[in-house]
Amino acid sequence: MAVKQDGVKVWGLEASAQDVWPRVEAVVTPEWRKKLSSWWKGITEQGVLFHEGDLEADSLVVGPRPLVVSGSVRLKGLLSDGHAADHTLLVVLGDLEVENVATFSAMFIAGNARIRGLLFGDSLGDDVFCVGGGLTARTLVEEHHHIEVYGALDVDALVGSKLTATGRPRKTLEPHEALLPGAFNVEDEDEDGVIDSTLDRKGLLAKLRAGKPVLADTRLGPVEKAIAAVKEKAARGEKATRLGLAQKKLKAIPEEVFSLTGLESLTLDTNDIEEVSPRIGELQALKSLSLESLPLKTLPVELCRLPALKKLSLRYCNNLTRLPDAFGELASLEELYLDAMALEDFPEVLTRLPKLKKLWWWRFYKMTPGRVQLLVDGLGRLPKLTHAGFFQGELSALPGGLAPLARLKQFKLGLDRIPEAEVKRLESALPPGRLHVGY
Repeated sequence: MAVKQDGVKVWGLEASAQDVWPRVEAVVTPEWRKKLSSWWKGITEQGVLFHEGDLEADSLVVGPRPLVVSGSVRLKGLLSDGHAADHTLLVVLGDLEVENVATFSAMFIAGNARIRGLLFGDSLGDDVFCVGGGLTARTLVEEHHHIEVYGALDVDALVGSKLTATGRPRKTLEPHEALLPGAFNVEDEDEDGVIDSTLDRKGLLAKLRAGKPVLADTRLGPVEKAIAAVKEKAARGEKATRLGLAQKKLKAIPEEVFSLTGLESLTLDTNDIEEVSPRIGELQALKSLSLESLPLKTLPVELCRLPALKKLSLRYCNNLTRLPDAFGELASLEELYLDAMALEDFPEVLTRLPKLKKLWWWRFYKMTPGRVQLLVDGLGRLPKLTHAGFFQGELSALPGGLAPLARLKQFKLGLDRIPEAEVKRLESALPPGRLHVGY
């Protein structure tokens, strides 16, 4: 039975919690029943709505009264809760079959839950979606909401972490990897696309309530998608020279990358890649390579022999204490980003680079004057150098000998803190207009 109340369809007849509880006890497992009992006592004191048999509808909104369904619930569209109450409760003693679920309170399914699309749980860690049987869903979006499954788990992707189940989802993704635009907020992006995001709760809920699509295609992971996009462009005869794989939780460069021999730019920043495969040498067209924030200890000889490489970034490579001797074979290298604190000394191998024009040093924290002087002196030994800079960190004083900087076309000083007197001393040591303060 269903009636309209406050614009929401209300299912079931009023009953006392004491009368309904024996029906619950008769069909559920002890573990599931124990979990339900704490919510039951706190929410059902004023009675419940009890629906006998199966409940079939286009959609279902739960609240403010607790709803118990003795059979299964089958919905064409959205199941949601939290209507007109801080906490609501849905108990289904059969199975649940639904397109999408948006839950902010407690839902207990005694049987199996089959969600054709998305389960979105958001309750600041206060509530639970508890399934006595198995759970099937395309995607779970858990925003501080407990999802507990006692049976088998068949889930393609998880966004979140509060999932307790006997199995695991096939993928754990970020919001922008699992959802369509409008359901996430972009936190960071580059020319290759979004690399960091947070969930847009209001946006996601609005799309669900409006019956709009919310799920991205997750059959391919973000790495596979990026590689596939390059391949598709090349197959269409379009220029496909860039590949961005930053922040993709990689432990190695995917083997498929090395088949993209037309690549001119490759970004691998902020991954767990400890070694660059020697196959990097197969990317003969590569002009720009970014390996920032990787736990590298060395570079392969094959990288040092890339004939077209003009730009290389090794910022924040904290374990890279020296550059290999073969580094001097980078005959086309014009611009280089290095971590000043990681390297043990000024790499003399840089003096063998015939075309190096720009050298940017990063991270100056607790750097001794002697080490800074070594960097300045080293700049003076690079025959083609025209631009250089010190970025990020602080210096209490500049080296005594600043003459090696005088021949540069530009010297950038982008430090967090340096005494004004030292800046003025550097200005006087350089020809007019050569010093640029800032990034």
